[in-house]
Amino acid sequence: MSNFPLVTVFMISYNQQDYIIEALESVLNQNTNFSYHIILSDDCSTDNTKKVIDSFLEKHPKKNLVTFVSQEKNLGWMPNFIFTLKKCQESGAKYIAMCEGDDFWTNPDKLQKQIDLLEQNQDVTLICHQYKELYNDGSTVDCPYFRKDFFQGKNSFKFSQKDFEEFMRIQTMTIVFRSSALDLSLREKYDYYCDTHIKHHILDNGSGMYTRDFDAVYRIHGNNVFMSLDERKKIKFTYDVYKDLIIKNHSFGYKNLLNHAMRRRIESELQHKKLNIFDSYYQKLLLTQYKDIHSLPLYIKNQFKGLFNI
Repeated sequence: MSNFPLVTVFMISYNQQDYIIEALESVLNQNTNFSYHIILSDDCSTDNTKKVIDSFLEKHPKKNLVTFVSQEKNLGWMPNFIFTLKKCQESGAKYIAMCEGDDFWTNPDKLQKQIDLLEQNQDVTLICHQYKELYNDGSTVDCPYFRKDFFQGKNSFKFSQKDFEEFMRIQTMTIVFRSSALDLSLREKYDYYCDTHIKHHILDNGSGMYTRDFDAVYRIHGNNVFMSLDERKKIKFTYDVYKDLIIKNHSFGYKNLLNHAMRRRIESELQHKKLNIFDSYYQKLLLTQYKDIHSLPLYIKNQFKGLFNI
């Protein structure tokens, strides 16, 4: 018998004192017929996240299932992300599941169902599912990001890396993948390495599987690392990630998503400023868009928009 857990659960936190316990409990409440372990790394939170975690674990009967790392200095979101993934891989687990500290799982059988499917489908290297977005007012939205014909009346469908490039969105807290498919050294070839690159390269090693389950919640709030970025930086980062994969990895399937991100950048400028035709940043966006898609009519159209959005 191996002393390694079958699954290691990746968790990270930063200034999530109000959410981290719900996330931890949702993982610790999993019903499984296999062993799993949680590695949680807090990135030197400036609120009471560390105290909240320490107090929770001190009293919890399953505290031995959690390795809690409290960083002495702030690494930043992606360095802490990579640090924690490394620790998960070093645990010797066959599979890695993911749940960031402000998200949570909603089904105590989530992990068991996903591992069963991975064990039954050796060609599948990553499994994920639908999810709900939760907003500050308590409202939720169902988030399936794929072509509607994919399920074809079934409870799951398999997808390729090409499918992922063209139109799929996979949220971190829905994922379980084979640890052997993770190659973090690939980050050295990129300028904007993030979770999209990680998902892409896991799919170098096999198919993905998407199930109908709504077994997790993605929380939308101001303390979310990505959502808390201002609008201009947030949309630019999305664009830069796709550009990174296209240029550095020749993954041209991301061109549609790249173009969509640029359209959002231009629309955002038009919404928040007037007379953009005289703005150097807006002109830089239009020139970049023209270099990406070589559409002179669109370039002229956006120049007129920049003049008349008064």
